[in-house]
Amino acid sequence: MAQARPSQTLPLGPASARTLVGALEATGTDRFGAMLLNHLHEACGADYCAVFRLGPDAPSELVTGSHDGSATAHTRVSTYLQRQTWEKDPAMVYAQTRLPADQTLLMRVDLSDFKDEALREAIWPRIRDRVVIAGRSGDAAYSMSILREGRGGFTPSAIERMAESAHMLISLLAKHADLTGGATLRADPSGVISSLADMQACLSALSLLTRRESDVCARILYGLSTTGIALDLGVGTETVKTFRKLAYRRLGIGSERELLSWYLGLQERWHASGSGRAAGTGA
Repeated sequence: MAQARPSQTLPLGPASARTLVGALEATGTDRFGAMLLNHLHEACGADYCAVFRLGPDAPSELVTGSHDGSATAHTRVSTYLQRQTWEKDPAMVYAQTRLPADQTLLMRVDLSDFKDEALREAIWPRIRDRVVIAGRSGDAAYSMSILREGRGGFTPSAIERMAESAHMLISLLAKHADLTGGATLRADPSGVISSLADMQACLSALSLLTRRESDVCARILYGLSTTGIALDLGVGTETVKTFRKLAYRRLGIGSERELLSWYLGLQERWHASGSGRAAGTGA
């Protein structure tokens, strides 16, 4: 019997192509933000990314990524949305109100044009360069900010790579949105997951989770990646995964979205008891 043999062994390809595969495989999961940023970092040197779904009245957060594994991008986006700073952001206003139905846009934003220096420093401190990609997929529209910190701006070749992949990136964002129901737990218009200390206090007071399970769940809700949680708690990533698994089993849930739904119910009880206001989250 004839045996099949490969005619050649194919190379792995550039790192950016491999990280794009990783982002595609992570769509619909809590790893997507980190994997998307990992791809953007390899492809163009990005340090942060923030993805928004463009609604009829205002944008909402879809996913964020920080190259250091922290919640920095999520924290900045929360401030950006809660203070309605996007209304002063020309790129976001254009994407929100004037995005053509059949085009994907790339806008390079000169942050020196952002006149409110104090607010700029609160949201984009040390950011050297920013590119915004906006486009539509199906009935929804998305905008993604790609940011680089103070090592110099994006190179012409990096801008070219972003432009070449813009349509594909919008499709990737749409796929993630479809798989997660259009939003992730980072979209928090009520602000109840804006304080890590308050979340830990609520979990400690009302849940049956152990201390370490509460620590991990609070940070999942806060938007940290597995790596970010491990760094914050000073443990290994496998330890984080173990406590997440134990917590989910104890709560009878299987995803971040279910964790958020459970936590919002817990928050209502906490506020009803007056504890939330005493801790400062109800002010």
